[in-house]
Amino acid sequence: MPIITISRDSYSHGEEIARKVAERLGYACIGPEIIQRACDCMDLSFTAVEKALNDAPTFLEQLAAQKERCLAMFRAVFFETMSQGNVVYHGVAGHIFLADMPDVVKVRVIADFDERVREEMRRENLTSVEARKRLIRKDKERARWTKQLYGKDDHDPRLYDLYLNLHRISIDAAVAIIAGTAQVSTNGHMEMMRSKLKDMALAAKTEALLLEVFPEVEAVVREGEVFVSVKGSILQEKLIEEKARKIMAKMDGVKRVNIGVAPSIYAPF
Repeated sequence: MPIITISRDSYSHGEEIARKVAERLGYACIGPEIIQRACDCMDLSFTAVEKALNDAPTFLEQLAAQKERCLAMFRAVFFETMSQGNVVYHGVAGHIFLADMPDVVKVRVIADFDERVREEMRRENLTSVEARKRLIRKDKERARWTKQLYGKDDHDPRLYDLYLNLHRISIDAAVAIIAGTAQVSTNGHMEMMRSKLKDMALAAKTEALLLEVFPEVEAVVREGEVFVSVKGSILQEKLIEEKARKIMAKMDGVKRVNIGVAPSIYAPF
């Protein structure tokens, strides 16, 4: 069940390449529309989730449960979608979320900056100076988002299996390289990979649901067994655990729940 992630800057032909690779291999092609799926799951606004995914957080925003909830729900939908396998994904952070997963081909596509400027001018009816400034701002914002949330640099070649420069090769050549790599990279990890992705989806969904009530939550899932750390006052440990268990009782796929309470910066003790 190979998965291909395509990371790129704006106007770098990432969507076009993803679509052509998916057509060649018979895979599903998934992009920014996955944000809407996350919104539909928890009655979140599209704007709120999109902003959480694309804007680098300020210090105060990093502490906001609403932003963390948006990100957690996005991860839940992302991992659940990826667990179906045979996917080409060209949205945000795929190469980071799937960094340690087998049978994933992580691709970075870069395009000539002047070509990107011309495309920005054409689509947005901008002058060359305006388009150049906007692209530089977009690139910096995207890089800052990845760095602040995950401590990674999108341009670090170590994050990828393929790093393709479209100034040197054609789009069709890039498609052929990516498709060929995916066809030889499957190592029989299908069931293990699907199980792991479903566990990761369940962990993220657990965090999203509990963040409606608690300001800080971390969850890990192993084969359906959920381990949750909720930060709060240790004097309210029993109450916190009861409330968390009540919320999680509504969740499908949970075999067993383990809940711990850890001191929080929000609680005096």
